[in-house]
Amino acid sequence: MEEIGAKIRALRKSRKFTLKDLAERAGCTNAYISQIENGIVSPSISLLKKIATAFGIRLVDLFLGDGEPDDEIVIRRGEGFEIKYPRGDASISLLVKNLEGKNMQPLLARFNPKSGSEGLYAHGGGQEFGYVLSGELDLMVEDKVYNLKKGDVFYFNSTRLHGYINHSNEITEVLWVISPPTY
Repeated sequence: MEEIGAKIRALRKSRKFTLKDLAERAGCTNAYISQIENGIVSPSISLLKKIATAFGIRLVDLFLGDGEPDDEIVIRRGEGFEIKYPRGDASISLLVKNLEGKNMQPLLARFNPKSGSEGLYAHGGGQEFGYVLSGELDLMVEDKVYNLKKGDVFYFNSTRLHGYINHSNEITEVLWVISPPTY
């Protein structure tokens, strides 16, 4: 958590954003941004996405170390890059790290029981596809909730407000594809 906070502070300062500038762009308070930067609180997935968007970067860039290679095309079993969200309620495995020139981004998402995005978010001009591999997931798209189970598929425009929650008592895994890449 402290590493992400430090990275957010460094990005904010490099872009000459004040706490207020970033808070307004991310839709939260100056104090909350300060708490994130100081490792006091763990931001939700939806807020991290908004912060990344405010900086004009991918969400994954908040998790990659400086100088960490991001140039592989194929990642073999056991060699994947996993992003563990600060609250520990979800993880995303990047199935392809090098996204230069790519039109989509496939992810393996794992959601612990009773966890979710903690809010709705949207991102520009793309589409999302998912296939539920195991467990259950409630997918919210604007004012509708879809209860998805193993074998169910979803597809929607990512400009629509969306979020998710795993209400079940088991881990849910989803093969999730985003186009264009935004993570």
